[in-house]
Amino acid sequence: MLVAQTMVAAAIAASGDFSKFTEDSRLDFDRAIPAECPCENKTLCNPITVQHEKEVFGFLKKGAGNDTYLNLDWSQVTTVAWTTDPQLVCLAHSHNVRVVGSTPRFGLGLGSNATALAAWTASLTEQIQGNFLDGVVFDYEYPVMLEDDNLRTEYNTIVNATTVALHTAIPGSQTSVCVPFVPNHDNRYYDFKTLSEVSDLFYIMFYDTRTQIMEQCIAAPNAAYQLAISSINQYTYLGVNKSKIILGLPWYGKDYKCLPGTGEKDEFCKIPWEGPGWRGVSCSAIHNTVEVHFSDVMLMLPNSTTGRQWNNYTQTPYFNYVAADGSVHQLWYDDAESLQAKYELVRKTMIRGTGPFQFLDLDYSTPLAKQQAQSMWDALKVFTGK
Repeated sequence: MLVAQTMVAAAIAASGDFSKFTEDSRLDFDRAIPAECPCENKTLCNPITVQHEKEVFGFLKKGAGNDTYLNLDWSQVTTVAWTTDPQLVCLAHSHNVRVVGSTPRFGLGLGSNATALAAWTASLTEQIQGNFLDGVVFDYEYPVMLEDDNLRTEYNTIVNATTVALHTAIPGSQTSVCVPFVPNHDNRYYDFKTLSEVSDLFYIMFYDTRTQIMEQCIAAPNAAYQLAISSINQYTYLGVNKSKIILGLPWYGKDYKCLPGTGEKDEFCKIPWEGPGWRGVSCSAIHNTVEVHFSDVMLMLPNSTTGRQWNNYTQTPYFNYVAADGSVHQLWYDDAESLQAKYELVRKTMIRGTGPFQFLDLDYSTPLAKQQAQSMWDALKVFTGK
C-alpha cells in the first residue's frame, strides 16, 4: 500500500498542472483497504456485472454521516456514486446496484506522462478493488480553453487509460464522466465526443445552470425544461451516443436573496450584478444563492408569502418568503411535478438514463417527510416503469 501511495505522489508531481487539480479527493488513497469482505454474504463483494438497459445514476456525498441511503428505492436505482461505505456496498450489491468512487486528484498533465499515468491508474484500480467498488466517476470541472488542444487530449488519455485498466481488472466495471449542462459552459471546452467514447456513461450535470447569467439578472429555475431539451440535443449533435447519456437532475432548490425594494409577492426577483461574478460573467448564481435540500424546501414552503407558484414555460415551481432580516427571497426548486416532465423527456428521447444530485436531499424522519420523499420516487417511475 505504501508503494502505491508513493507511486501516486510521483504521478501527481509528474503531472505538473497543480492549477487544474480537482477540488477534493473523494476516494481517499490513505484509506486502509479492508482486510476481508465486510458483507455477511461474501458473494456481495463481487463486482456487479449486469448491464442495466435503463440507468438511474445518483450521488451520495462522502462523509454524509447518516443512514438515509437505507430508504432509497433500490428497485429503481442502478448506480450510486461518491461513497466507499462498506455497509452501503453490501446493501447496493444485494440489489444488483453498482457503487462507484470518485477519482483522486490529478492534473491534466498526467495524461502526457505514460509512466506516471500507469502508476496512477494502477493505484486507483487497487483502491477500487480493495473497497469492493464497481468503478469510478470523473468530475473534473476546471476550465480548458478553446486553444488548449493538448489539455483536451490529455484529459481524454487519462479517462481512456482508467477505463481500460478497470475493465481489464474488474469485469463489468463502469467509468463515467460528468460534463456541464451544455457543451463548453464555464469555459470547459472539452472534447465531449471522445470523452463519451472512452467512458461507459456520460453524465450531464443538468443543474446549477445559472452560474453564468447572460440575460436578465434575476432569480430563475435551476433546471428549466426547455433547456433540458437543448442540452440533450446539443450533445447528440456533437456525436455523443444516446446510449451513454445520463441526464443528471437536482433534488434541491436555489434560494435567491432579492435586491432591496422587491415586494414579498413580486413575480420577479432581481439579484446583484456586483461581486466577483463567475469566470468572466458578472451575474452569477454562484455568489447569490444558497443550495437547499428538497426536504428543507418543503419545510419552508408553508411559511412563504406567495404559496407554491408555477412557471409554465420552464415547468418549475417557486415561492417567495421573507427572511429574519426582513429581506425578500425567492426559492426555485424541483419537485415531483417538475421532475416528472423531465423524466418523461428522458424516456421520449431514449437516452440511457437519469438520476439525482443527490439522494440525501430527501428526508424520511416523519410521516409527512416520507410522503414527500415517496412522491419524488414515484415521479421517477415515469422513466423506469417500476
